[in-house]
Amino acid sequence: MLPSAIPGDFVTALNSGGGATQEAMDKVRGDVGLSDPLIIQYGRWLFATAKGDLGYSRFRDVEVEQVVAKRLETTTTLALLSTIMSALIAIPLGVLAAVKRGSLTDQIIGIISGINIAMPPFWIGLIIVYTTSVYFDWVPPLHYKPIYADPLTNLTILAFPIISVGLSASAVIIRYMRSMTLEVLNDDFVRTARSKGISEFKIIIHHVIPNALIPVLTMFGFYFSTTLSGVVVIEKVFNVHGIGLELVRATYARDTDMIVGIIVALSIIITLWILLIDILYAYIDPRIRY
Repeated sequence: MLPSAIPGDFVTALNSGGGATQEAMDKVRGDVGLSDPLIIQYGRWLFATAKGDLGYSRFRDVEVEQVVAKRLETTTTLALLSTIMSALIAIPLGVLAAVKRGSLTDQIIGIISGINIAMPPFWIGLIIVYTTSVYFDWVPPLHYKPIYADPLTNLTILAFPIISVGLSASAVIIRYMRSMTLEVLNDDFVRTARSKGISEFKIIIHHVIPNALIPVLTMFGFYFSTTLSGVVVIEKVFNVHGIGLELVRATYARDTDMIVGIIVALSIIITLWILLIDILYAYIDPRIRY
């Protein structure tokens, strides 16, 4: 119902040039059901969505699911790969900072992550673009190709936004991983393992990291969700035509069907991701299965 609160509708957007009469515009609204009470429109949409129909964009003259399927693949790939990258950076550095607590290594990691936290993702990306283009005379391809069609070109195009979002997310997770690792290192079972003569490396790998990861997984779920739903700026800066830019375009056009369809699709993806995180909880810590 919230998109319906936006002033105007797709008829107004189509008539931005002012060529149609008010009577003609009202007739179009009546033909497509925009003149019906809001509760009737909501019921009609709910019934269609229950059947798997996301609606039809009359402004774009295309089925909503066609646009969503095409653009969501781009944004989902970006969100997933940036989340994986942040994990590959944050987990080892967070553990290293905890193991080397108070050392120069710990301080350097803390300073770098602090600077990274203060920099928005798109700013990190602009620095990377400037560095590679000016000093290495290289820029990524401008024409997007799906990952299933050309994986190498796809990853090359998404490299800058993935690095930008991944580095930004890893900065916070590094500190959280460090905190959780320090907490686990002080647990009784770690002292027991040390008293049995188990090497420090095995204790860290087999006991400390799995237990420290459980609360950190929630952070990865959070950053994937925020990246998926708030990647508009990154897509705009790097000219990646994903679901974020499509949502902005639909909002400007008052294309309610497209707006709601995109929101529903994003909600489904985020829900499935949260379910995956819950499954990983049980995989990492068998105690949760019971």
